[in-house]
Amino acid sequence: MVLKILLIITVLLQMVAVGLAVRMTRMTKFNSSWILFAVALTLMLASQVFDFIDILGIGTALPKDVSVWIGVIISLCFVVAIFYVRKLVYYISKMDHNRRLTEKRILNTIISTEEKERIRFSKDLHDGLGPLLSSVKLSVSALSKMEPDDSKREIIRNADYAIEEAIKSLKEISNNISPHILNNFGVVRAVTNFINKLTLPTYLHINFDTDLRGRRFTSNIEAILYRVICELVNNAIKHADPSRIDIVLKLEDKDNIRLTVSDDGCGFVPNDEHKRGMGLSNISSRISSLKGDMKIDSVPGKGTCVSIGISVN
Repeated sequence: MVLKILLIITVLLQMVAVGLAVRMTRMTKFNSSWILFAVALTLMLASQVFDFIDILGIGTALPKDVSVWIGVIISLCFVVAIFYVRKLVYYISKMDHNRRLTEKRILNTIISTEEKERIRFSKDLHDGLGPLLSSVKLSVSALSKMEPDDSKREIIRNADYAIEEAIKSLKEISNNISPHILNNFGVVRAVTNFINKLTLPTYLHINFDTDLRGRRFTSNIEAILYRVICELVNNAIKHADPSRIDIVLKLEDKDNIRLTVSDDGCGFVPNDEHKRGMGLSNISSRISSLKGDMKIDSVPGKGTCVSIGISVN
């Protein structure tokens, strides 16, 4: 009785398997594999049905030589089907690899275009609006030498001061958009200049340790390193309330750069998407475009350490 129940369950399961295999032939690119699976499963089902009929005593089992040939055909179908499935897996893997490469190329193009636009916009501000403001300042300075009355002198003095502040702001904006020192002298000088220009509370100290002085890399690597360091430092100052920020930028070997930015601030939960924000997502995207890695170690109340590895090749 138990044997009959098991045979019934086997037949039912194989019928389901045949049905699924037939359905898959319409859903995949490599349907030959599923056709072969359907044929093999159908033959197995037929063999089981003949065995079931023999057990019930209402018929006879398949002749032994026929059963052997069915076994050979089933095995052959499975071998060829698995070969096609292997091709399918390889095809999916290749498509996934190509998709990742395309995404990285697109991201690199976006970042490169962004940096070019930053440089162009910065240059337009510096070379276009800057000289105009300087000309206005010269005109106002000339007016101040023409012996006006006290009220006009005060107006001229205020205008001169406003123009001077506008020129300073313009230089700062131009430098923030695309620091000329980054393009001319490299990432170390640019980061040093960025730190020196920060307006910091008296209790906060930023330490920058590097062995890359005098070393130059591709403009893409230097721009991304600079933007990432600026973003991490600004995030720490804005959100962590630290008393110390340490920036370490060194060569691990001749082919890899390791950047570590750590602080002793309030910390956060790295896996909390609401705490990560767009800043860290943008950093992760930039690092990914260079095929780099990023690790965030942070515990609430115990500070944060962000470690980033980038290949220079």
